[in-house]
Amino acid sequence: MALALSVGLCFLLAPFFGGRRAFWWVAPWYIRGTARAFGIRRQLTGWEGLPEDLRDGRRSGVFIGNHTSLFDPPLVISTLPCRPVFMAKRELARVPFLGWVIWLADFIFIDRGDRQAALSSLERAAMRIRAGQSVMAFPEGTRSRDGRILPFKKGAFALAFEAGIPVVPLAIHGGLDILPKGTWRVQGGPYRITVGTPLEPTAYPDAEALRKAAEAAVRELLETT
Repeated sequence: MALALSVGLCFLLAPFFGGRRAFWWVAPWYIRGTARAFGIRRQLTGWEGLPEDLRDGRRSGVFIGNHTSLFDPPLVISTLPCRPVFMAKRELARVPFLGWVIWLADFIFIDRGDRQAALSSLERAAMRIRAGQSVMAFPEGTRSRDGRILPFKKGAFALAFEAGIPVVPLAIHGGLDILPKGTWRVQGGPYRITVGTPLEPTAYPDAEALRKAAEAAVRELLETT
């Protein structure tokens, strides 16, 4: 019921503020309230170590992290100050409520079943990033069942390399305990996002080298923080 009310409020505000602004008015408030109700304690570390232009939105970035829980996208949305849009598989657009929210928030849909459509989606995403829009992606492509990182897919790094913007690695701790893959039973507890050092695409010969460096950076953050 609360989700339906929040979605309805977003649509009521959209004609006055625009869909994306309406989403950012409502969604973080709803997510933080839901997290508190479940006893989830959010924490962000390392943000102040980023360059100022990334923190204040004057420069866009591709934020990437590990993925173990359905709660990861909303908790990241409500915790990162830079308001990134997600790269989401197109099938999610057909999910009731969730698809409507994704459409309203103007997230970037990727058609993974059609190579040409996927490339076109990435080209449109690159244009938005050059215009100043930060992006969040889970490059494993699905949730890990045991917390071990799955191989990163190349899409987000091809996007960052093409657009010439930094990749910011994130280590997400706690998602596996809160809502692991294969269950709907939510447990309270700490949820911590640790921000690593940005990777500049100009330091790498191609998107594949950038992908390997980013995967290694996330693995190191998970092991050391």
